[in-house]
Amino acid sequence: MDDDGEASVAVGAEESRRAAVLRALVQAYLNGAGSLESGINDAVWELGVSRATVWRWIKRLAEEGGRTSALAPRKRGRPAGTTLISGKVESVIEEHLRRYFLRRERSSLSRVVTEIRSACWQQGLQPPTRRTVQRRLDAMDTREVAKAREGAKAARQKFAPVTGENKASQPLEVVQIDHTSADIILVDSFERQTIGRPWVTLAIDVATRLVTGYYTSLEAPSRLSVALCLTQAVAPKAELLAELACNIPWPAQGKPQSIHVDNGRDFRSRVFRSACAEWGIDLIYRPPGSPHFGGHIERLIGTMMGAVHLLPGTTQASIAAKGDYDAEGQATMTLSEFDHWFALEICRYNNSIHSSLGCTPVAKWEALSAEMTGDIPFEIEAFQVSFLPSELRKIRRDGIHLFQIRYWSDALTGHIGRGDGKVVVRYDPRDISMIWVELDDGRYVGARYRNLETPPASLWEYREAMRKARALGKTGSNELVLAELIRQQRQIEAESRGLTKAERRSRERKGTLEDANSAVSTTEGLRPIDTGDTSRPLFKVERW
Repeated sequence: MDDDGEASVAVGAEESRRAAVLRALVQAYLNGAGSLESGINDAVWELGVSRATVWRWIKRLAEEGGRTSALAPRKRGRPAGTTLISGKVESVIEEHLRRYFLRRERSSLSRVVTEIRSACWQQGLQPPTRRTVQRRLDAMDTREVAKAREGAKAARQKFAPVTGENKASQPLEVVQIDHTSADIILVDSFERQTIGRPWVTLAIDVATRLVTGYYTSLEAPSRLSVALCLTQAVAPKAELLAELACNIPWPAQGKPQSIHVDNGRDFRSRVFRSACAEWGIDLIYRPPGSPHFGGHIERLIGTMMGAVHLLPGTTQASIAAKGDYDAEGQATMTLSEFDHWFALEICRYNNSIHSSLGCTPVAKWEALSAEMTGDIPFEIEAFQVSFLPSELRKIRRDGIHLFQIRYWSDALTGHIGRGDGKVVVRYDPRDISMIWVELDDGRYVGARYRNLETPPASLWEYREAMRKARALGKTGSNELVLAELIRQQRQIEAESRGLTKAERRSRERKGTLEDANSAVSTTEGLRPIDTGDTSRPLFKVERW
């Protein structure tokens, strides 16, 4: 588990090197190109393996959608990441590394290893080897290690990207992503009372200036915002355009070669970096003091907010520009209405003449896309799940325990008691009624509440219900307490007319959750999803 409470599986440097060499061959293989002999021979020489191994890796990459982890060694026995040393020894190692190694006096690793081993002997613990300590050090953030030992200035100089102009010549070569608080006050969809400003996450292709994806929310920017924006960016837009009843083109789709972002915490999480490495996406951070590196996305945000300033309830860009305009009094749009308007505004932007291009972003995309090489096919759902928040959990006889709630799927039966290791469990904070469990072969299996009477709920709604349960002295199964409290709260809120702004925002989020789960009754409980039918095909993300 990393320092911000999430589990992640790091992709090794050797696997990344292999994938970089082989991806062009995989695309040629899938496109049915002619002889690959020359490319195969080059790969054999560059990777130092046999032709059979190169072919096996090409087929693995093709089957796994180009995921780097497809090239990881597939060994029997103990799952990767399983540690054999005790938690007490782990604590000694971490404490000594942080106290004596991560400091400006810069003690040598050998000296720290000696002190760690001595401390373990004194406590009656089995001392770790130097290799074990080195692995724990390697798992730490390299930039943070340099900052602790050499100072912040030296770390910035050491890790700062080469400055210069941010350019791209092909679609999806560089995609920029950023967030902004929209300059408008929204109202709830029940009583049309104000609930505050929304957040918008945008993605733009640098070469064509085409907006590739977006995400609107009442929540502050997070890893989830990035995941949902990026997932929409890589997916075809036909379904979205059909919902908007819009017939103008929005051709953006496909995985970007690189993503350019600022230095926000949501972009620096280990989960986000690992997911980008898994799918072969280079992550580029904006150098400190180089605002021109984010010029394209900043100008896009300025353009989009200029259009927002024409809507009722706008706060304008500043207090001076707003003047005596009563933004809250004039607000009329709900989050859903704003989301639809924003999508149409993006379509308008994509099909308008861009001053620096001399044509529309759509026309530029279509002109350059003919020269693009085909991408390795991949599953959109598997892609999205890779970027979701995660935890490490054991598969127990009664399922997966997460947030003190039990989850189950029949697909987990054969994995109970296999070793002492933990598996990566991913979840969507907007709806914790379902989680995704990563198995040994890289497959994700969906698991639901074990107690199907528990209603779908967001993570913040669940935590609020548990806080109230403790205050009321309620005891018993979390699932039963959760079901009772959430239903009571929703009934009270549905009948109340004098809600505060925070309560209206809360109810609006719940309404969004219920829309997303319209196929699942919140009064009759979740439908069972487990099945013993083993003849069903297996996908990288399975819904049993």
